[in-house]
Amino acid sequence: MRRIFACLIVVSIFYSSTAISQNIDNDADLNNAVTTPYRPKLAEFSYNRLYEYNTYCTSNEFGNSSSEVHNDTQFKFRLGVPVLMKKSTLLGVQLKFDKHNFVVDFNDDYELYNHIEKRNFTSMGARLIYQKSFDENKKLTLVAGAEIKSDEITVTTNTSKYYAHIGYDKRLSSGDKLGGGLMVAYTLGRPQIYPLISYERGMGRRWTLDLDLPKKAAIRYKASERFYVTGITEVKGWRYAVHNFDLSPESELTLRKSDLNIGVSLEHELHDWLWLGMDMGMSKNLRYFLSKPGDGYRDALIDLRADDTPYFKFGIYIVPPKKIYLKDRN
Repeated sequence: MRRIFACLIVVSIFYSSTAISQNIDNDADLNNAVTTPYRPKLAEFSYNRLYEYNTYCTSNEFGNSSSEVHNDTQFKFRLGVPVLMKKSTLLGVQLKFDKHNFVVDFNDDYELYNHIEKRNFTSMGARLIYQKSFDENKKLTLVAGAEIKSDEITVTTNTSKYYAHIGYDKRLSSGDKLGGGLMVAYTLGRPQIYPLISYERGMGRRWTLDLDLPKKAAIRYKASERFYVTGITEVKGWRYAVHNFDLSPESELTLRKSDLNIGVSLEHELHDWLWLGMDMGMSKNLRYFLSKPGDGYRDALIDLRADDTPYFKFGIYIVPPKKIYLKDRN
């Protein structure tokens, strides 16, 4: 499987280098005309996969074990719906639905592995987005949402996430934009609060540095109006409520995993508003554990480790049409 993944990387690099060389020679509009900025994604349907990797469990209560994960797959769906669109005001709703499943090979009868393989994990919800532009250089963003993240569709404080985010960004110059904000959340029984910092710097007509701290750092190359190549370092993760009587007869538990993904993203325009994307790289596990709701890594019931492994993502995206997006920005 890893040889197949390596072949995909070689083919993708060849394709991207060929596309870049052709686009640099032929894309005169990038240098001689008004160009379209990188547009946000309004809708997404994607297939995400971590390739085969081993996991190792240690626990004083449930004992130790190991397994081989043959399949770690997520299907993601996002749909943004504008409710109000004016020159300086945007109000919209985004719907979310994720389905996550595993195929696990293990020798002994370890209940956590047995549960992970038998269940499908679901993350579904909606969020409200409000943006207000005060002038061409300043923008306020408010986001509030709720989700269910569980192996069963039940609504409790231990299966739900509620969050709110406020952000403010200012364009410092034609190529620089700085933003800051605050995220407050209550996720599966655990409160969270942390600052958000964003910075965007254009380096010429083709290169852009894009920071969304503390989660993401990227450098994007605009090969043409229809093709982008982006190098990305990003913290990715998930957490789900686990309903299992043998592991916890009294209440739900929380299964949580976070990884550091380092890779490359290729995005190509199929139509004005329709884009195709492919991401690939290596994923390094940071934390992986099972705990009671509200508890952290140090109080884990089962501590898990996962080997480094390649990741792959294939997606179809809908972005704002060029005419509408450029009109709103002017």
